[in-house]
Amino acid sequence: MNNKVLIVSFSFEQEPEAFQALKDGGLDPVLLAEKDREGFTEDDLLDYWNKMEEKPSGILMGADIQLGRKFAEGAEGLKYISLNCAGYDHLDLPAFCGKGITVCNVPRQNFDAVADLAWGLILSVMRKIVEGDRNIRSGKWCDGVARGIAVSRKTMGIIGFGAIGQAVAKRGIGFDMDVIYNDLFENREASEKYNAKFVDRETLFKEADIIISTCPLTEDTHHLINRDSIALMKKSAVVINSSRGGIVDAQAVYEAVRDGKIAGAGLDVFEEEPLYESPLFGLDNVVLTPHMGGLADREIHNVAMQSAYHMVSLLKGETTGTELKGE
Repeated sequence: MNNKVLIVSFSFEQEPEAFQALKDGGLDPVLLAEKDREGFTEDDLLDYWNKMEEKPSGILMGADIQLGRKFAEGAEGLKYISLNCAGYDHLDLPAFCGKGITVCNVPRQNFDAVADLAWGLILSVMRKIVEGDRNIRSGKWCDGVARGIAVSRKTMGIIGFGAIGQAVAKRGIGFDMDVIYNDLFENREASEKYNAKFVDRETLFKEADIIISTCPLTEDTHHLINRDSIALMKKSAVVINSSRGGIVDAQAVYEAVRDGKIAGAGLDVFEEEPLYESPLFGLDNVVLTPHMGGLADREIHNVAMQSAYHMVSLLKGETTGTELKGE
């Protein structure tokens, strides 16, 4: 086993200290820069891998390429994957673990940044900030934006009450909000800390003025926001997704906003990324951002450093404590 590591992460390649951490740990980082892999698929990355004369022992990567069984079985010499992110639904984890490839992530590093962005979406949609900016630049002043939706003293419904969900709830306290949440189980300590109430999903969809997804993408949460759940929502409700694109049926959200069944939406993540075409582009009361929730300066740096340290530990035969199971 050699000390080469393939870098496939745009945010990591912007962090020279993280590269140095790999080198200080005795590793030899090989960068596949974003400009050289634009539009890369699993097949493209596997082809690139197969053309490398000396196959790396590890890959340090983000979440912008879906990798499945084909790559797991075809990437000769691959032993370790250090994710430069918390999420791992872009990997077929059972396939990699089944091949004896160790995968680890960087959890609980950028939850504040994601919560900040989620609140930015809430305020932008409800107070029509983006639309107002477009108006004033085009000389329209306040046409169509003079009557926004008040944010304070609303009921916020949070789907997924982990680190990000709790960070969102914490910010809601300053807006005098009633917070309700749904998760696999009630977290009584967090409920008390954030004055949040555990409810079932149907109750959340019916009662919340703001429905925000901060949960992982699983079989259970895939298209959790769909035509049926939207039908339970208030016409004044706003949907926010800052977790994973697959949790929201974007077509259902488009139709609901277009037809006035809900008031608006703010989406940072999408099932197909990058997103270059969408009917959502034609709706003024929808705010879209390019999966940038965790991309704040401090968090980018911290995650990159941690993923580098993880890779060094893995190639030394040590554990990181964040190894993922492929069950």
